[in-house]
Amino acid sequence: MKKPTLNFGQFMQYDKVFITADNGIDLEKVTSVAFEGETLYIAEGDSLCIYENGKIKKLQANVSKLFTRNGRLFASVDNSLCEINKGKIKKLASFDAPVVDISVALDKSIWLITETELFLMNGDEFEKIVDLPEATVCLAALDNKSKYGETVYVGSTVEGLMSMKGKRRHWAELLPDVTGVLSQKINCVSIDALGHLWVGTDNGLNIYDGKNYWFNGNDFYSVPDGSFNDMFFAEDGKKYFATNTGIITLIEGKISYLSYGVWLMHPTVKKIAVSDGGAIAAVTERGISLITAKEMTLEDKANHYDEMAVKYFTRNEGYQVDRILRKYGDLESGWLPNSDNDGLFTGLYCASQSFRYAVTKDEEAKKNAKRAVEAMIKLTEVTGKSGFTARATRYAHEENFKTGVREEWHICEDNPDCEWLGETSSDEMTGHYYGYGIYYDLVADEDEKKKIASVVKKITDHILENNFHLCDVDGVPTTWANWEPELLNNDDRWFYERGTNSLEILSFLKTTYHVTGEEKYNEVFDMLIKKYHYAMNCIQYKVEDSHVAHIDDQLDFINIYPLVMYTENNAQKEIFKMGLTHHFDYEKVERSPLFNITYGALTNNNCDIENAAKSLSEMTMDLIRWPVFNSHRKDLVWDTEQEEMGIPAQLKYPLEYSARVLVNYDGNQFVCDSGAEEFVDINTKVVNRTATLPGTFADGMRAMMPYNFLLPYWMGRFHGLLGD
Repeated sequence: MKKPTLNFGQFMQYDKVFITADNGIDLEKVTSVAFEGETLYIAEGDSLCIYENGKIKKLQANVSKLFTRNGRLFASVDNSLCEINKGKIKKLASFDAPVVDISVALDKSIWLITETELFLMNGDEFEKIVDLPEATVCLAALDNKSKYGETVYVGSTVEGLMSMKGKRRHWAELLPDVTGVLSQKINCVSIDALGHLWVGTDNGLNIYDGKNYWFNGNDFYSVPDGSFNDMFFAEDGKKYFATNTGIITLIEGKISYLSYGVWLMHPTVKKIAVSDGGAIAAVTERGISLITAKEMTLEDKANHYDEMAVKYFTRNEGYQVDRILRKYGDLESGWLPNSDNDGLFTGLYCASQSFRYAVTKDEEAKKNAKRAVEAMIKLTEVTGKSGFTARATRYAHEENFKTGVREEWHICEDNPDCEWLGETSSDEMTGHYYGYGIYYDLVADEDEKKKIASVVKKITDHILENNFHLCDVDGVPTTWANWEPELLNNDDRWFYERGTNSLEILSFLKTTYHVTGEEKYNEVFDMLIKKYHYAMNCIQYKVEDSHVAHIDDQLDFINIYPLVMYTENNAQKEIFKMGLTHHFDYEKVERSPLFNITYGALTNNNCDIENAAKSLSEMTMDLIRWPVFNSHRKDLVWDTEQEEMGIPAQLKYPLEYSARVLVNYDGNQFVCDSGAEEFVDINTKVVNRTATLPGTFADGMRAMMPYNFLLPYWMGRFHGLLGD
């Protein structure tokens, strides 16, 4: 039964650059930002900065504020209102004090406040209307034609929210004690197309109907109670808010977050502006974020990551590894060290490019896959011990050469400038068998098939000859590469690995039979099932663990794929699919593209493909492991199981991918904050949870290889789950 193909279509992909002191901006002087078209203007005290195509141009002008109104860009320059057009500044009017805000009412009347007075535009001139309360900082005008006079609001950081009323114009106070307004300190106000007043305070967000009905922060299920510092309402109805805990957007009725680390250099956003094309500029004390929006398809995004994989993450012979950065957030500054899992991740990348080649027949994909498979083969050949496979190799020109646990690093016999890492784990072998099998099926020519069959045979024979272990060059079995029946079935110290390692060896044997055609591997496969109940071990191979251990989750979804694909006996397949379904049902809360698409490829069951595609669309473009800070959000549901086990609490439902800490599929997707210790108590109302969990590398100094996207995407395309 063929499942329908999901054509996800176009979506808005956000990306960003940080504008900092390195760009020549004095951040302490920045007071405001605004767009003219897609060109960003920055008010920097005695300069007007124009940011375009990555470069800053400065004009001498004492600009204190910038305003975009009705498609025009205005500036407060000294005590004058000016208009900016393509970098040219034209004076429109002069006042006795600097201009603080401008509001265009729904009836198109134009209102303006200086530090001391309210004005209404009358013809080409501004007419003074009334003096202002102390410390007035914002203005919102509804109309100039009300039966009871003009409907105009101002906000003061001292005297609160005021509404102008009466024939003899005066200010009526809307006090927190007698109205629904949340605070006496008003930071920003705006009126929507329905005439509702939106009020940003230091204690949350209000909506006011202009009479006696208030919708406040407690009614917003996912809006924080902290300070709302600025807001921007686009003509198409989209709304953007600058808060002390990041940017909040309200688009298509959905509240979303752009948080510290991934999108911002500091949680507190002072000012915000939005371009006609949807670009966002956000001012923080550490830098300005320019967040761009672009329509993309998943295939466009895959092409982006495919290029990045080659440019930034391909090491030496073709190994895929994470990139270590020498400068915060700067991919260009990075270098490529070896990892303990070069073989695993190179195998996964090889599989992604093999699927890509099968779908597109793109020669670049074939080249990438071939380079990866040859690198994997080298890891088996370099050790000098038949079938025993190294974790990694490295060379004398690399800066970490001859470092690490020396007893596990070995100098190559035929090349003193090359060393290889032993103590190889079952993780490594999982990546090798997976990559070899998929490359064999989808890319390899006849000579390559013979080579792969030879290498896979040597590895499997090594395992069988050493009683279902990898045995290192010192003659001692490695720590984690254990598939021995006596230990897995009868030693409680291997309880948690029993299901996973049973799954692994059965998958390895089926892959070996598939590429060699030698019946002896099927015989061992059947023996492990009949004599040692390895198939029964797989009925529920996932040990439910309160979502605290994730390494085996990735391994299991990788190993189940060739096992089900290559098993011909339907009764055996059903047993394996029982284990797969149990695992998927437990993990689908993660909305993991790899897990969902693997499940869909192997069964006729619903694999939640929509959420898989949505997760792919949410992944960030730069692949940098930024710090993340999300614990201020009111929409979070905390899981208490971990605390009962003495482990830091984590989320019950993972965040959207654009807000998560960036980890592989073997990492913890339930982390809320990571690498953000200094900000955990930034808002006293934040639930005080542990700021970071170990092992996430969320420091802006590492970038992650893109197999997280490429493997599930191209697998989904190959199996017809995703369209182009």
